Amino acid sequence: MTNLPAFEFKVVMIGAVAVGKTSIANRLQFQVFEDDYQPTIGAGYIPYKTEFNGKLVELQIWDTAGMEKYKSLGSIYYRDSNAAILVYDQSSQESADALDSWLNIFKSSVKSDVIIAVAANKDDLPKKVVDNAKMEEWANQQHYPFFVTSAKTGVGIQNLFNKIIELLMESATASSKEKIKLRSTKGCC
Repeated sequence: MTNLPAFEFKVVMIGAVAVGKTSIANRLQFQVFEDDYQPTIGAGYIPYKTEFNGKLVELQIWDTAGMEKYKSLGSIYYRDSNAAILVYDQSSQESADALDSWLNIFKSSVKSDVIIAVAANKDDLPKKVVDNAKMEEWANQQHYPFFVTSAKTGVGIQNLFNKIIELLMESATASSKEKIKLRSTKGCC
């Protein structure tokens, strides 16, 4: 994998406090789940390297704080993002209702062609109060891929990130082709 061309992408995890943003990133990178909850202060960074269609891809996964008092700091961490994962807790309607607010802050901080996906986390919990069908419909209306996930069991985590990587690589390829096209149409002077 070391001799392959590398692509780096910044992906931010966004959502309310205790929805499982850190746990999702840790499940992907380290294949672990920790029951001991510690809220993220500010933001944390987890690098994740993988291969996609013969190319090395590194995701710089930014795990942002979900506490209300840190919400305004999000825009600092969102800048230059290539993708975002909006996360809500299936056992907390409040966390699902807050996605619009988180999304608005995110969108005001980034360029318009950023890839966004939605993760309905904590699928392992028996008491789910969020109507995932409605949330999936909302995501589909926005053209955001929707995934049911559990950081605890690992359900849906790899599929979520595989889709993000696929969309990022499609975007990078399209962007490269557009740059080549622009260069070839310019005159000499």
